[in-house]
Order: sequence, then structure tokens, then C-alpha cells
Amino acid sequence: MTTAPHHDTPPWYGMHPKYLRFSPVTKVFLLLALPIVLLSVVSVKPLWQWGWRVPVYAYAQFGTVTSAQGKKFPSGAWTQGRRLLVYGAPKVDAKSVALAADGLRSMVRELGLKLSVEELAVPPKGAAAALQVATAASRGLSFDFDAFEQRRLDDRGMQYAEMVVVPAQFKDPSWAWGLTNYPAGLSVLQQGETSRDLGRHEGTHLLGYDKHDDMPLYVFGYREGWVPAERNTLMMLLPKTSDALSDRAHDALLNFWRGKEAREHEKYLE
Repeated sequence: MTTAPHHDTPPWYGMHPKYLRFSPVTKVFLLLALPIVLLSVVSVKPLWQWGWRVPVYAYAQFGTVTSAQGKKFPSGAWTQGRRLLVYGAPKVDAKSVALAADGLRSMVRELGLKLSVEELAVPPKGAAAALQVATAASRGLSFDFDAFEQRRLDDRGMQYAEMVVVPAQFKDPSWAWGLTNYPAGLSVLQQGETSRDLGRHEGTHLLGYDKHDDMPLYVFGYREGWVPAERNTLMMLLPKTSDALSDRAHDALLNFWRGKEAREHEKYLE
């Protein structure tokens, strides 16, 4: 007669807590990672505002960006020039450029930022060649945002930021209507989808808000819908009927710029 083998500990799928063992390094990692995970899902109004001023939530906006030639620039250094240029690629109609500029300008005014929005009839120096490079690989059928960004950093450095309307869909992701990167000072909109609301949405990203209004899922202290996907605000990923900036996004940006003012000893807000 045989008997089943005896195990001193249950198999891994038992997962009984008393058998779990963690090294000191793992424990430190878990202690640091758990708050980050929690903050990405849920927050409260005072912590949300403080986290944008410090910044905690905007940590990705700091560091460096690299040009095609390998030059490194401090993220967001374009803000010291206080200029936002809006223009279209060749063959883009003036109406689309005007709508994008109007949306961006309205967001700058709403936040009370001392930044100028300049609408250009033709691309600035170097932009036409960079636009050609960004579409050359796909014969003009799609637009390579990363290639354009890196080329423009070589051309204009951090003298100003740009919002550009292009006639092609994006290479990656192809479904996007607009792509924006605050650190490099660049926002690109697809002409067929360009509207004042899209200018406001991508303009909000360009001014430093790198999130959408469903992440964190909940910020307690703001009056928001309990079903995140059903929120009708400007900064939702899927298009909605409202062009209103949510209270959470408004407070995030104000505190983001107040934090910049304190760190850089500059006055950006009126």
C-alpha cells in the first residue's frame, strides 16, 4: 500500500499568507510601489492638488528630451520663451489652423497664463523639411510624430512650443486625432478631425496635463460621475459633447504652474 507524499508546505497555488516570505529588498519595493499604485487609481482633492505642485502626478514631465542629433534639452524649458506657435503643414487649410489656435488660445486665457499664442500662415524655419521627413517613410500616408519631434528639437531647440496641423493620420497610434508632448513643446493635430475642442484638448496636454479625466478613477472632493467612462468633460479620451475643463484638470494645471513658478522663480500666472 502506498500513501500520498507529505508536503511540509502547500503548493504555490495554495497561496496561504503564512507561507509567503519576502526579502528585505522586496519589502521595500512593495512599500514604495503600493502608494504609487493606489494614487494611480484613487486620490483626494488636497493630495491631488499637492501632487501636481510638487510634482508627484506630473513626474513624467521632468527629465530631458533628446533630438535626432542626440542633443539633450530640459523637459518643458520652452515655457521660459513664453511662445506657442500654431501652423499647418503644406496643403492644410487655414480654417483648421485657425480652429486649433482658437482652442489653444482659449485654454491659455482660461488658466490665466502669460503665454502668447501666435498663428502663422507658413511653417517656421526648418519645419517644412521636418514635416517632409516625418511623412517620407510612408509616402505621405501617415505621420511619424516621434521623428518630427526629434527633428524640430534640432531646428528650434526650446525657443518656443508648437501646435501643428497635418493632413495625414498618425503612424502610431493610427486612431489618434492628436498627439502632444509637453516636455518637447509639441502638439500635432490631424486635419480631418481638427476643431476648436480638439485644440483645447491637446492644448491642455501641451500646457502640462498629461492625463485624462478617468485616471485616477476617482478623486474624492470633486463632483464627478461614479462611472468614469460616462464623464462628459473636455479631457476624456473619447469625444464627448462638453468642451468644459473639469475641476480636477483645472486645479491640476494651476498647481502644476504654481509649482513651476516656485521652482524657477518665474511668474507665469496672471
